[in-house]
Amino acid sequence: MNKKGFTVLELLAGTLIIIVIVLIALPLGAIRSKKQIEKGMKVQMTCVKEAEESYKAKHGTYTADETKLANWRPTAKKYHFRVRNASADRFIIEARADLNNDKIFDDVWTIDENGVLKNVK
Repeated sequence: MNKKGFTVLELLAGTLIIIVIVLIALPLGAIRSKKQIEKGMKVQMTCVKEAEESYKAKHGTYTADETKLANWRPTAKKYHFRVRNASADRFIIEARADLNNDKIFDDVWTIDENGVLKNVK
């Protein structure tokens, strides 16, 4: 007798292969997604640095008030930006993110008046 179809063992093996492929691919997608979010944050940090430089050129000092930075608005979705410290000749801007939604900041970056970008957490 000539029967067509798959045995239970063949179906289980095929399902197992698909599950293994999905388990390998999911973390790679999350890593790629985090890198894209981080890349957007770095662009934003450069923009806010330039906005601080523009403010200093106009007013003679850096500002600690983000709302006074006329040509910058935050657009990185996961990151929250703030001017941590500002004086007449120095500033530090901080970007913090809760990437896994556990209400704890996992990723903290700073940039200073020299354009030095650091991952501090």
